[in-house]
Amino acid sequence: MKTPFKRGSVLYREFTATWRRRFREYRDLCLTSGFIPRSFRPLQLIGKYLAKLWVFAQVGRIRIVGKENLTAPGRIIYCPNHSSMFDAPVVFSIMKRMPRYMTAYEEMRGLWGLKAIAMGAFGCFAVDRTKGRTVIEPAIKVLVQGSPLVIFPEGRISNSGTYLPFKKGSAVIALSAYERIEKKDRVGIVPIHICFGKRDEKTAGGPYGAMGLKWRGGATITVGTPIYLDEIDPMNADSVTEAVRKAIVTQACATTRLPL
Repeated sequence: MKTPFKRGSVLYREFTATWRRRFREYRDLCLTSGFIPRSFRPLQLIGKYLAKLWVFAQVGRIRIVGKENLTAPGRIIYCPNHSSMFDAPVVFSIMKRMPRYMTAYEEMRGLWGLKAIAMGAFGCFAVDRTKGRTVIEPAIKVLVQGSPLVIFPEGRISNSGTYLPFKKGSAVIALSAYERIEKKDRVGIVPIHICFGKRDEKTAGGPYGAMGLKWRGGATITVGTPIYLDEIDPMNADSVTEAVRKAIVTQACATTRLPL
């Protein structure tokens, strides 16, 4: 029996053309700074499991201090230090909630667009760091809607492990969200310090293949108590950023350090 949908038929060609067009359109959206892709919880759970395996293979055993703070109540931004390409999979692997991740759009490119769509389903959304405050608005909306966020306040990887200046973006997002919900719920920032047992400065920025097993010395993740905005005086971006910075840098270890 003939079917109008067989390979090479008009209907088949129209369907595949439509599918390709929609794929390209959604791929381009996922790579557009500020666009929030649809997350897919089953894929997030699979991704978390795979991240655990990946991290164990290339980093080793992960020890978590302050695990209870991963489920802090309120609208939460998680702020880890950023000294390696492994930071994102490490944080992803330990999360109890399913947060959104501000991700440089360059990191979402590749694999013919599949990487952007997959990372979007995991919870990432692309940002163009050259556009400054224009990437802030989508993040505020995410927090207002109740989804937690992960933001690296240093903005980029520190190859040496020396803490870079902390940017005010996470504080601005938290403060703006707090105002928009009319202070009806608590908004806070959870500081996270990642201390790797081994560091290889030459490969800190990736790629993962080059990092190999050079970082396989385990890691200790210290999850600090949440810093709630209503506990900061004065409640402004400078004060909030400084409180987060202090909470992170006081955990300095053998592979992370303050600048001289």
